[in-house]
Amino acid sequence: MGISTVKGNGGYLGIDTRANYTSSIGTLSIKKHYLERRLGHYVPVIPSNNVLFQDDFSTGDLSNWTTANGSEPSQWIVGTGVNDSGGSSVTIPSGSTYAAYISSNGSTNVYANNTDAHMYFDFDIPSGASSLTLTFQWMCWGERSIGLGNYDYGSIMFADPSLFTPSAGSEYAASSGTGWERIIGSNTADNNDSGKFTGDGSGCRSVNTSKNSFVEENITIDGTEITTGTLWTTGTTRRLVFSWNCDSSVVDDPSWTIANLKLTYEE
Repeated sequence: MGISTVKGNGGYLGIDTRANYTSSIGTLSIKKHYLERRLGHYVPVIPSNNVLFQDDFSTGDLSNWTTANGSEPSQWIVGTGVNDSGGSSVTIPSGSTYAAYISSNGSTNVYANNTDAHMYFDFDIPSGASSLTLTFQWMCWGERSIGLGNYDYGSIMFADPSLFTPSAGSEYAASSGTGWERIIGSNTADNNDSGKFTGDGSGCRSVNTSKNSFVEENITIDGTEITTGTLWTTGTTRRLVFSWNCDSSVVDDPSWTIANLKLTYEE
C-alpha cells in the first residue's frame, strides 16, 4: 500500500492498493480511493462504473436533459455567460467552460419575473444500491423568504417518471406530490430553508456566498431522504428535476447556475 499523488486539473491525492493484503485475520481487499481537490476542498472521486449520470455541459447544450421551458420569460440554457451579482464575469469551475443556468436574455445568468421552468434527466437505480450521491457546483442569489416557495429559488425533485413530468409555468411549492418529492437534505452545513437554492438572507442555503462565486453541493439520496410512498425503490427508473421559480416582484441576479453535475451510487 502506498500514497500516490496524481497531478491533474484540480490535483488528486490517493491511496493505491494494487493487491489484496493477507494477514492473520484473513485476506482483505482494499479498494483504491482518490480525493480530488475541488473549490479548495478534497472530495472523493467515485469509480467510473458507479456513475449513473454526469454532465459538465461541455457539449454547449442540454442534449443530456429534457427541458420544460415552454414560453416562460426565463429559460434553462447552457452557456459561458456566468456573472456575479455585480455583473462581473465569474470563472466556471474546472471541468468545462460551460454551465447550465436560467436566462432571460439567452446569453447570461440573469432572470425575469414570473418564471417556472424545469430541466430533468432519468436514470436507473441499480438493485444493489444503498444510496445515491449528487454533487455539483452552483451560484444563485434570488429574492427569498421562509417556506417551500417564496420567492425566487431553485429546487430539486426526485420523481417516478411514470407518474410525474413537470410542466413549464407550474410551481411545485410543496414537500411532495403524486410521484415526486422535493429533496430537502444536504451534506453541506448551510441547508436551512426547505431545500431551496438561494443566496439571499441569513437563513438561506448559502448565506450570500453564492451570489458572487460557485459553492459546492453534496447530497445523499436514499430511503431516509426520500420517504414518500415507494419513490425510493432500487432496481427502478427515477428522475431528477431541477426547477427554477420566481414571482412578480424583486429580481436579484444571478439566477440559478449549475456546473459539473454527477450522480453516483453506493452499494
